[in-house]
Amino acid sequence: MEQWAATTQGRVALDGYSWRQAAHWVHGADLYVPTHGPRFGETTLRLVAVLEELTPCRPTIAYLMRRLGCSRRTVQYHLEILRSTGLLAWRSIGTRLPMAEGQKRVESLASEYERLIPVSYDRALGIRTAGEGLERRMVGISEEGRTVIAELGRKAARKPRRTRRTVRHSSTGRPVKTSRCTPMEGGTTHCVGSSSVGDQKTTGDARVTKSITRKKPTRKPTGERRRTVLGQVVTAAMMATGDLMARVAYRRVPWVRRASHDQLRWVLNDLAHRGWSPERAVAWLGEIAGQYGAGALWRPERPHALIAHALRQETEQAAYDQELRQDVAARVEPMDNAAMRELAGLSNLFALMDTPAPTPESHPAEESLAQAHWAPRTIVAAIDDDVDAAIDRYGVDLVARYAGLAANPNVQIGVR
Repeated sequence: MEQWAATTQGRVALDGYSWRQAAHWVHGADLYVPTHGPRFGETTLRLVAVLEELTPCRPTIAYLMRRLGCSRRTVQYHLEILRSTGLLAWRSIGTRLPMAEGQKRVESLASEYERLIPVSYDRALGIRTAGEGLERRMVGISEEGRTVIAELGRKAARKPRRTRRTVRHSSTGRPVKTSRCTPMEGGTTHCVGSSSVGDQKTTGDARVTKSITRKKPTRKPTGERRRTVLGQVVTAAMMATGDLMARVAYRRVPWVRRASHDQLRWVLNDLAHRGWSPERAVAWLGEIAGQYGAGALWRPERPHALIAHALRQETEQAAYDQELRQDVAARVEPMDNAAMRELAGLSNLFALMDTPAPTPESHPAEESLAQAHWAPRTIVAAIDDDVDAAIDRYGVDLVARYAGLAANPNVQIGVR
């Protein structure tokens, strides 16, 4: 069977519950016939429960060994079982990146998987789908399949538990003669046998009992609501839009894939609060990549932290621009003073009001914006020479914008 997501005949599992249903069906149908190694069993179902929690599904072998308590070879066997039965397919195989100049270690990438529902499952239960390829969606099911899928749902609702291994000792059954030191009252330590203590009391009864009172978890004060990176109150609509943005960004922006889905969704909630579309959010992430060199010069270890930093920097820059804009507007002298009133009176006296005042030569708005985009150093030089002339030519907003960028020590004007 094809084990790549691009060539498989299955469809992507929309949620972990339906994926566990398909895994239990494959387990009960005995579709996997092993030629060597373990069978499709409880360990495989526990692996399914672990992989279900990962978004994106990019586990390392060491992580699965810790979660399952199995050896490396056992984990590899059960991953092969899931791929062979069509429940799992490769999206990319783990590699090692070459060392860059000045890098101290080789960076390794884990394999990325796609959770799938095999086509044999749809045929056996009479499931009708709509769409093509991996993006097919379930739209109906036969009457016979309803009973089967209900039973599979009950099995999927029960999380598999790890079976405890019984440790067998080769003792002869004779009582242990090794003495143990049990703390007694008064702070004095006495050494007693493990068979009895005092008047037929075991050492377990003689030990100091510990309090089993559980501490109540600390809760947030009543009325306090969760807030985003920029301090916006989180709403359900914001979380839904952030979830969509995170899914689109994960597929289209490679350098953010080291962050989990929840981390990426959380930092994109502020963009959802602005009313942005996923396409605009992806374009903004591209601007961040160009500004910080993410994805091309380096791959951030914590992409969500970089996005949060960019959001805060953008907010601080906007506040600085607004303050600078107000300062520049305050520097323009008001027209309502005695000298201007006297000049207006003289103009009316000599009938000079109808004479058109000479207008300063200026470029059209389109040429100013193009010049600001392709030659930002020219605008900064014009601001340094004469702020008033630069305002007349480019406008208050554009002058305030580039004056703020020039004042920022972390920004180099004209460097892309």
